[in-house]
Amino acid sequence: MFIIKAPHPIYQTSIIMPSPERGNSEALAAEVQILRSINGKQYVYKKDKQGRRIFQWSFILSRYKAIELRNFVKAYYSCAIKIIDHDSNIFIGYLQNNPFELGNGSRAGGFPGDETQRITLEFEERV
Repeated sequence: MFIIKAPHPIYQTSIIMPSPERGNSEALAAEVQILRSINGKQYVYKKDKQGRRIFQWSFILSRYKAIELRNFVKAYYSCAIKIIDHDSNIFIGYLQNNPFELGNGSRAGGFPGDETQRITLEFEERV
């Protein structure tokens, strides 16, 4: 189970989703930029973000749950949110999806609305 609550720290709304698919990613938010001067010398610039991490979770949701998630993201996109993931880890930070898109729908019997959506959430942890 995957729980998202917003806005942090005074929660008004929460959304409960199924566990994400396998193959999710976690990475440091640091950026490296390589620039070359006119004389050919390379300069490397590192933008450190104090150990913050970026997460990506992929979900397959019913059409109705995907619409509920889209409305949640529209309402709380600029607010800090709290995520409790499927491993009971707690993260506080911001969603990075821009724009938030519903993936291609596919027919699926047994799901509400008989349709599923593939959605990927990008999240940057706040330290």
